[in-house]
Amino acid sequence: MPIRLRSFILPIFSYAIPTFVLVYPSFFVNWLSKTMNLAYWEVFAIVALPFLGRIMGSFLYQSLKFNAVAYCFPLLGLLVILQNFLDLNILAIVRFFVGVLFGLLTSYAVESAVNSGNSALVGLTTAGWSIGWVMGYFAFAFLKDWYDITIVGFIIMLLSLLGLDNNEDFKWVKRSFISLPKLSSILIYISALSPAFVLQIIPSIFEGLGLAWLILPSYLLSIPVYVFLPVIGEFFGIRRVLVLSSVIVLISCLLMFLYFPWMVLIFTSFGLGVLGLAPKYLVSRGEDSRKVGLALNIGSIMGLIIPTLYGVMPMSPELLLSALMIAMVIV
Repeated sequence: MPIRLRSFILPIFSYAIPTFVLVYPSFFVNWLSKTMNLAYWEVFAIVALPFLGRIMGSFLYQSLKFNAVAYCFPLLGLLVILQNFLDLNILAIVRFFVGVLFGLLTSYAVESAVNSGNSALVGLTTAGWSIGWVMGYFAFAFLKDWYDITIVGFIIMLLSLLGLDNNEDFKWVKRSFISLPKLSSILIYISALSPAFVLQIIPSIFEGLGLAWLILPSYLLSIPVYVFLPVIGEFFGIRRVLVLSSVIVLISCLLMFLYFPWMVLIFTSFGLGVLGLAPKYLVSRGEDSRKVGLALNIGSIMGLIIPTLYGVMPMSPELLLSALMIAMVIV
């Protein structure tokens, strides 16, 4: 495969594949609750545990003296296989390390996409979140069984053998000491990521309403929005597009939870599409492109808090989301 093509698709794969491993258990929340005899909030906490590991992965990416991405795909596939062990302690440890690898891979993906200067690549890379969810949906729809997803683990491990990660991008590199992104960058990412975190609880809600079929088109629709928003942001200003998108997310979220579940199509598209704007917006504010991935994964801590809050207080997601999206507009 030509190096230029690999350099284009590798950031996308490095975001989409770990996203799939991170999110597909969200489709099995009800099954895990019954099988493991756990309360819903406990299952949500386990499913969301990788959001803690993401932070460690981002710090590792900054501190390692070599590009560890080449080794992440085989390890990620192995963790998918290990998730078959439904022991609470083992599953918690495995999910944490899923987050570590997610942090490593997404930090690489975001840095590479931003440094390319290609707005379409930035959009497609961050669209890896939606692509990963679509993969999770198909795995759930066609395999249906938690244990059968082991097949996907072997496929992920084979990516290395196919030469996807055996190119000049994976070489020894000199890293500086760890330095944190700006506080404002972290706050912006916490807000921008909030819709994605709320969407973790959507499969269990919509499954109960018999509307699980809406999840697939909503994520498919978000992929072109990921690319579309950064491109129009170059013409009309990234902040203007960001503020307008945030307003759409707020309105559609409230309507979705309170009145019209089908508004998930709009909420998902723009709620995730905002993430396509965030990297270039932060760089335009003076943030180091190498720290954007770290800001992304530090902000991801809310991915553990929001689903767990939902398990305890079912009305919390839309209220918390509203506050965080307003905060992003202000910051």
